[in-house]
Amino acid sequence: MNLRDYPRRKYAIDQFTQPHVTELEGEKFHFVMDNGYDYYLHFTGEEDVEWHWNDDEPKHATYLCLKGDDTTYLVSYELDEFLNRHDREEHFWIIDLEQRLVTFCRCKVGENPKFPYLVSSKYVFGAIDVPGMPLPLKRHVFTTDLLGTRVQWHWNTGMITQHSYYTSSFYRITMPAATYGTTDRGGHMFQEMPATDEIAQYIKIKDNLYLFSLVEENMERKLYDRNPPYRSNDMKFLQNYDRMYHVGRTFGNVKEGGFESDSTKILPCHIRFGAFGYKPDLPEIFLNANNPYAP
Repeated sequence: MNLRDYPRRKYAIDQFTQPHVTELEGEKFHFVMDNGYDYYLHFTGEEDVEWHWNDDEPKHATYLCLKGDDTTYLVSYELDEFLNRHDREEHFWIIDLEQRLVTFCRCKVGENPKFPYLVSSKYVFGAIDVPGMPLPLKRHVFTTDLLGTRVQWHWNTGMITQHSYYTSSFYRITMPAATYGTTDRGGHMFQEMPATDEIAQYIKIKDNLYLFSLVEENMERKLYDRNPPYRSNDMKFLQNYDRMYHVGRTFGNVKEGGFESDSTKILPCHIRFGAFGYKPDLPEIFLNANNPYAP
């Protein structure tokens, strides 16, 4: 079970999700990464990709692809050798054709022995090698540009979340009173937490296009023994503030049946999402509440 197939449709996140983008089919890329390694991608089909580091043998995967703007792609795929295993691994890319830049993130489930569903995320920046052209010196970078930004994201006609990007290491989420956040079991899950703040990173891709990334880590640590409906997930949002929408994907785990089930079975979750946004008015008591996780 995942939110895309959620039985209570007003909580599903698929209505405004961008279709899988196939226009990279046939393209080959050579990425020169700042960690000293070269990475090669060959999009061999509408959903199939070959990848390898340096001179290693190519490996195959099935990818998801979305567009943040006309020249910037979000690409995500799990490594085939980790499928159906507990210690799953995913490679995530922002491919910026306009500036010939890339952001890479290696996401891994199963590295923490005490909290095996936690997702770790490690970023590396780099550039796209094009024969006959010098490598760009510019890079995508971690940024504080979004600090103070408040956005109300509409996932469908009834599902709304409100974000506050108030520090460079965390974000805060709430729901309008008219949605599920204050009235049912979704709200109760948050009410068991000291705060809804979660660990976050902010990366500037270009003007008004940002990668916002969060990991549901505090919730997993606090509610681990309670078997919550959502386990630790890494959620990455490629946010376009010119067009006021975001596209993204979530990688992690979810309890079978969500809120409606007492099942203890944990299922892998790796799906696309999307939403449209506008700036909301949020109460000062919410915006200025202390962050219990920060020193």
